Amino acid sequence: MEGRITRPLLHTPADTALADLPQRKNAYPPIRDFALIGDTLTAAIVARDGAIEFLCLPDFDGDAVFTGMLDARRGGRFFVGPTVQGEITRDYIGDSAVLRTTHHTPQGVLQVTDLMPMGERADGSIGGDRQVLRIVEALEGAPELAVLINPMLDWGATLPDLRQDEDGSWRMEFGHDGLRFVSDVDLSPVTPGALGGSCTLQAGETRFALLTSASPDARPVDAGTPRRELDRTLAYWKKINTGCKPEGPFRKAIMRSAVTLHLLHYNNSGALLAAPTAGLPETIGGVRNYDYRFCWIRDATFVLHAFFALNLPDCAQNFFRWLMQAARQSAPRLGVFYSIGKEHDPGTRTLTALEGYRGSAPLIIGNDAQGQLQLDGYGAVLDCARMYVRHGGTLSEEEQTRLQGYAQAAMLDWTLPDSGLWEIPGARQHHTYSKAMCWQALDAWLDLIALGAVQDDPEDYLSEHARIRDYVLSRAWSEEVGAFTGAIGRDWLDASVLLLPRIGIVAPDDPKMVATYETLKRELSEGPHFRRYQEGVDGIAGNEGHFMACGFWAADYLTRAGRITEAEAQISGLLATANDLGLMPEEIDPASGDHLGNFPQAFSHAGLIAAAVALEEARGTRADCD
Repeated sequence: MEGRITRPLLHTPADTALADLPQRKNAYPPIRDFALIGDTLTAAIVARDGAIEFLCLPDFDGDAVFTGMLDARRGGRFFVGPTVQGEITRDYIGDSAVLRTTHHTPQGVLQVTDLMPMGERADGSIGGDRQVLRIVEALEGAPELAVLINPMLDWGATLPDLRQDEDGSWRMEFGHDGLRFVSDVDLSPVTPGALGGSCTLQAGETRFALLTSASPDARPVDAGTPRRELDRTLAYWKKINTGCKPEGPFRKAIMRSAVTLHLLHYNNSGALLAAPTAGLPETIGGVRNYDYRFCWIRDATFVLHAFFALNLPDCAQNFFRWLMQAARQSAPRLGVFYSIGKEHDPGTRTLTALEGYRGSAPLIIGNDAQGQLQLDGYGAVLDCARMYVRHGGTLSEEEQTRLQGYAQAAMLDWTLPDSGLWEIPGARQHHTYSKAMCWQALDAWLDLIALGAVQDDPEDYLSEHARIRDYVLSRAWSEEVGAFTGAIGRDWLDASVLLLPRIGIVAPDDPKMVATYETLKRELSEGPHFRRYQEGVDGIAGNEGHFMACGFWAADYLTRAGRITEAEAQISGLLATANDLGLMPEEIDPASGDHLGNFPQAFSHAGLIAAAVALEEARGTRADCD
């Protein structure tokens, strides 16, 4: 949304609807109370009480119009719910992204169904207006419904000019940009830039509220629109999930992860976001508040594996094609991450209008890790190419040439120190995981040669392939620590070395790997949760939580080591700390169970899928060795 200006605001006396809104016990809901709805172009974060707390338009990386989760006073929200709080239950309708929240109040029972309609173009792709549809039904009694909407543009800095059309709909104008809002609840301006209203419903009565990115040709709204859009969206999700049939005790969690990854899979390019949010803190009140609305190369192999494992070939194809196009921007080197569209360097900007979640500041939009050297990306991209070919894909001549460039870069660059996959600031180090992923890059390239997918001489790579493996297994090992350490010649521990058997550079039953797991379990874990690395390693103020994905990597290791019962218990323990909808954050505080960091986190959900699929495959090929 561009070309915005601040205009004089329409202002009328406050409506009683604002006073009737249920009072929160806490200004900031716990992160675990958030839910996600979306349309694969953007997504909205919904609090348990019925307030949409975050939404960017027109796409994931666009301007935020609701940022209530980042500033309880000035951020803006879209509330639909009862005027009096009561017991709340919620779920998704089947394996869809349609959220259903039921409020049990003293006046009666009110149910709110939230979705972002999946509008299809003539060619079957997703497109059209961005819409948020909220359908309300009174199930029992006579509950009172309140609706309040107060969007702000430019991350809380600009209020809209409110104008009502002859058809009763409202336009919320930000200069040349704007939103359109339609509801069958009578609304009026209540404060500058805000609309509010309330009404009492009898059992069986329904109401709706529809927010649309205000294109002049926005789809018309009539009495049948809400039900029609709900049916069409549920049909979309049923069609998408037709071939996705996971098995085993974690089926429900895997399906929710599949839907979540699909929601974060940007339809216009094929990219997959790390998370749909920005600024949710890894340390409450601290400075670890990052923008995760980008696609990290380090996530790529887990994402593609998840799409193939869940039989989502269209998602896999689109993601791989995006990966090849994005990597082209910086070839023959790889960037740390890429934006979901065509912009390569997003830059950074510090927000001044918002105080941050529970006072966690500064808030920085964009990400400054782009200039770092991270060598693990070569392994991620080449492993994706190997996976893609093994599932029947073919590589163009241009892609073959570019992939060869990455293989040669890995062969030349692996001896360099880098910033590692965790983007640790300060002096570069010789990170163990980075070396191992350079080995994986050559391993994948040699496989692609053997598969006939590319033309090259394997002899050019075999000696360096063996050299990297010998280097990692000998130099990364510390007798004093009793483990493979996070970096060569250092004594700190890093949970990423749990992935060494998955990469293939060491056997899971190798005595050094067995000892490494036991050391990491003792030093980095609390229950099923693992820290990324030991405290103080990154030099950033404050201590972060335990990283969800690392716990799933531990389960993956246990499975590969034949410790099946332990692996299942590890996954179960991690899932016990997901929220009531099965959504997982970036990090967690094991002591309190509080969710930390951006939410929901694709890396966490892809980690679950990888661990659960490995467990099911192991159950079919070997007996429990515990």
